[in-house]
Amino acid sequence: MLGVLLLLVVLVMGYVSFINQPGKIKKYRTEAHQIEMKLQDNTAQMTAITGMQGNLRETIHRWNNRTKEIGESDISSQTYGYISQIIDESGFLKLNMAFAGTKTGNGFGFNIYRLTGTSEYPNIFRFIWLLENGRKLYKVETVNMHGDENVKDNLEFPRIDINYDMEVHAYFTSEKTLGMPVAKPDSTPQPITSNPFTPSVLKNIPPNVRHLVDVELISVKAVTARKVLVMEPEGRLLTLTVGDEVYLGRLTAIYPQTGEAEFTLNSGGIAKTVRKGIVFKK
Repeated sequence: MLGVLLLLVVLVMGYVSFINQPGKIKKYRTEAHQIEMKLQDNTAQMTAITGMQGNLRETIHRWNNRTKEIGESDISSQTYGYISQIIDESGFLKLNMAFAGTKTGNGFGFNIYRLTGTSEYPNIFRFIWLLENGRKLYKVETVNMHGDENVKDNLEFPRIDINYDMEVHAYFTSEKTLGMPVAKPDSTPQPITSNPFTPSVLKNIPPNVRHLVDVELISVKAVTARKVLVMEPEGRLLTLTVGDEVYLGRLTAIYPQTGEAEFTLNSGGIAKTVRKGIVFKK
């Protein structure tokens, strides 16, 4: 009887140890693995949610700080009025505007305008900057410019006129919210310190607007250590000292030993030295 009981105990323990228990362990491990996978899925979802929240905050920030407004349509007369306002700020320029067509895409489009005219360099520089950085979405697609000397009798130095030809795109969209008004951008173009269209050598010598002494036309009558007496073609006598201004330059040296005066002149970008002396009649 005791042996039977021992046998039953051994059989039960063997069943538990080798059959029942391993099955439960395998089941529990499977359930644990599934739980772990779900936790990993939740971690990935939380990471994705965090990333989307960051993108949403950035989008809201950009929306609240946008500087452009894009209307549902672009009307040529309104565009001309807007460009005229820019000219009031940039400085005067001559402008011809011609409509050149329309292009549309998926939910947006733009009208094409050709702008031509003349301007001084600082004004056309500010005009382009204000056009592209204004509150409306305009893009200068192409621009060609070249400078010409504008020589007039009343100008001491020629004015460099810029002839320009540019293609401008004025954008519109079917997204109504993009047309909400925005504040005018609080920015200004950089100060202009040079003009790349100013030639090193002028095509024409500037006129003698101030009627200064023309070295090419005078004759030297007397020379002292500090002064030079010269005569103009009409017979007027003038006294010059070193540093005095003449047409295109200055008197830079006096040579009493040889009876000569030296002038340094700038003929539209070409510097030269001219000596004029007393001419004695034979």
